[in-house]
Amino acid sequence: MIQGLSHVAISVPDLERAREFYTQMFGFKLWTKESWEAPNDVYDHGVGLKNSAARGYIMVGVNCYLELWEYASPRPQGSPLERGANDYGIRHLSFEVDDVLKEFERLEKLGGIVMNRPGRKGNEKTAIYCRDPFGNIIELMEAGGSFFPPLEDLDAINKPEPGT
Repeated sequence: MIQGLSHVAISVPDLERAREFYTQMFGFKLWTKESWEAPNDVYDHGVGLKNSAARGYIMVGVNCYLELWEYASPRPQGSPLERGANDYGIRHLSFEVDDVLKEFERLEKLGGIVMNRPGRKGNEKTAIYCRDPFGNIIELMEAGGSFFPPLEDLDAINKPEPGT
């Protein structure tokens, strides 16, 4: 039985800057460090690469983990800034926040990249796409309204007491 989404992994060009950004912006905390050098058949088999070498952090957040990886080998190709939300593959991370406008300002101060400025019509819930300092797309969203229900309303997070 599936228990829930465990983690998302992001490949970044600057591991320390990524750790600082995701710690300050979203409150992730360092759980553990990991690294390997090439050649390493076990890691190569697991990640599906040849002669891979990387170092990374496993971060813990609210009800999830986040992996940050900086690969030394093979060298990454291309840039996330060249890919849009419409390109194939996992295209964004979404974080539920209580105030998109406030969190957007914090993201920008921490080196996040503006795609568009958030707006709001009256008291409507809102969401906005932006990017981390490395070009990965992040969505900041207020739950409720026509969007997703708040995370606290999900059964897996808000489990009833035994016997109820």
